[in-house]
Amino acid sequence: MTSDLAPNDDYASWLSAASDDERILYARSDRWITYPRAASILNRMEELLVHPRNSRMPSLLVIANAGMGKTQIDERFCRLHPPRFDEESNCSISPVVSVQMPAAATDRLFYMTLIRAIGGVFSPRISTAEAMCMALQLYSELGVRLLIFDEAHNMLAGSFRDQRRILTQLRYVSNELKLPLVCFGVFTAREAIASDAQLARRFGMMELPAWEVDVNFKGLISTALKGLPLRRPTSLDVLALQTIIRSTRGNTARIFEMIGDLAVQAIKNGEERITAEMIAAWKPSMYERTLVA
Repeated sequence: MTSDLAPNDDYASWLSAASDDERILYARSDRWITYPRAASILNRMEELLVHPRNSRMPSLLVIANAGMGKTQIDERFCRLHPPRFDEESNCSISPVVSVQMPAAATDRLFYMTLIRAIGGVFSPRISTAEAMCMALQLYSELGVRLLIFDEAHNMLAGSFRDQRRILTQLRYVSNELKLPLVCFGVFTAREAIASDAQLARRFGMMELPAWEVDVNFKGLISTALKGLPLRRPTSLDVLALQTIIRSTRGNTARIFEMIGDLAVQAIKNGEERITAEMIAAWKPSMYERTLVA
């Protein structure tokens, strides 16, 4: 759910003329859907992006189970703030950089990962000190104002000593560059951040809980259904919504997998809409049968 536009500006015309294969491809494609929880996180990230620089920058930890949309929010924010060329300074500007936290990271690997995230090139024999200096210089030159770490729970993959050192490096980078950090991870990421008292004081926390049948969920499903390349409208009652929650356990990724599967089914069988019967009969892939156990 990461693109914003229909395949054609005149979506109705496209829908009436598109082949089944084209519509199936579109039903399977990612599309961004704004919903209140995601909007709140994005709004907080916007506030951090423009926060005045100081020696103790506020930061944010976003926690949720796998499949709840953390990476999609990360990608959405990066698309809203892409790299650009500043004609006044004649330099490239990258206000936001997103990095996947490496597992069992050493100090050297941590800084090498930062450099790779902005397309930097370095010798494979680069030392820790050289990698640190290079990363800090490049990030300063690019005008980075917010640094995102996805899979932040990877910090716990190393030894206790490694964990402490990476937390120290996070704090150092934030202090040295005077920029906020945003970390996305599963619930164990909270343990990692909390283990460093100085760092923990800077982090606010927001959570993406599993969906329940409420106003927000009804809005999400309504928006998702309107964006499907089906030629008949779909109308679902509360029982159908409860079935969706039960079948997916309120997991965002599984909800959209389900809707995509049913949209493809509706195109292939000529129904051109999703029915309560189709929802009741849906099963996840063979690898995810535990979801409906």
